[in-house]
Amino acid sequence: MERLCKFAVLRYIPDEIREEFINIGLVYHSPEDGFMELALTSNFSRLTNFDDEVDLKFLKLVLEGVKSEFSQTTVDGPSLREVNDWNYLEKATSIYVNQLQFSPIQVIRSNDIQKDFRDLFRTYVYFDVHKKKRITEDEVKSIMNRVLREKDVFSKLQRSVKVEIGSEEVELDYTYQAHNRTKLIKAFSFDYTPKGSSNAPLTAKEWVYNFNRLKKLRTIGETVLNPSQLEIVTLVYTGEIRNKNVLTALNILREESSEIIEARNEKSIIEFADKITSEVV
Repeated sequence: MERLCKFAVLRYIPDEIREEFINIGLVYHSPEDGFMELALTSNFSRLTNFDDEVDLKFLKLVLEGVKSEFSQTTVDGPSLREVNDWNYLEKATSIYVNQLQFSPIQVIRSNDIQKDFRDLFRTYVYFDVHKKKRITEDEVKSIMNRVLREKDVFSKLQRSVKVEIGSEEVELDYTYQAHNRTKLIKAFSFDYTPKGSSNAPLTAKEWVYNFNRLKKLRTIGETVLNPSQLEIVTLVYTGEIRNKNVLTALNILREESSEIIEARNEKSIIEFADKITSEVV
């Protein structure tokens, strides 16, 4: 059963004037389930590289205290009554205003709170996760689908549309009408391991080839297309690190495709889905 959940990212901010921060944890709250938990980074070498003046021993002690305040398994953790309060996360995070601060709280719709908690943590506290476990294309689409269902526009989209071009078949993630234009959406993930990133330029070239053939289409199913009113949008998830192969792939796409949206975290994917929501007629 779907339920609304909240989350916020814990940030370490050595100097607010510089407006620089690093994500070191994530708190997840499901009031309906009476669930709240905070996961923290285990990769402190990344933090010391970010701020070589940090007192790491002291910070770890502080973080132990922060974790106890958001963990129900501890004596000092929130009560069930507090966790059932829809506004509790706002109250609990608002007191953090110095070197440790929480991001603005976001709301998602969840079918599996444990899975979503893990997925969000590996998205925002990026370097704690092995590269082979990073976000795939299916997960990118799953995030967008969740937003689109929540906004009640899911039924107005054509989804997983298979288009025959000659002897080949190309699958588009969404098609819809917006402002007298036909929009075709395709999502990719270039969130590879360093070795696997060599596939990115080839994937980009294949899509550019199909992209140019899609522009010549006159129909998709029963929909008659006007080439001057056709818009193909490519969403590319890259994560936080973009190596040479990924940058090459992005350049290939930008040279040929009409609109490229680069997403480097889950928030960017959600914002893209929100944009689709605002356009669907």
